Amino acid sequence: MLKRRNRVFALKNGKKVTILIEREHDLHIDDVAVMSEQIADELANKYGIEWSWQDDRLIIDHMSARGFLHSQHGKITIQLKLGFAASLFASSIENSISKRLDQLLITQ
Repeated sequence: MLKRRNRVFALKNGKKVTILIEREHDLHIDDVAVMSEQIADELANKYGIEWSWQDDRLIIDHMSARGFLHSQHGKITIQLKLGFAASLFASSIENSISKRLDQLLITQ
């Protein structure tokens, strides 16, 4: 069973919304890296994001969102800071990413 934790919160300045998704898992780190790239590719195709690896973090960059997917042994953390326009869809974005992440973790 997946151990899940999601949070969507507004920063104090009221202009940015941050999505934080965490999942515990028992996958090998290489499998998590492949899965991370699969998620990033899907986001790139659907939303036009750009992504790259920076050490052990997959950096996500888009004009309306910036963040990272951090894969380490036993845990995946996704953090996205949304601009104003994207923040209007924060719940939908969070639900979509959470659902896909859970699907990939269950099938591994």
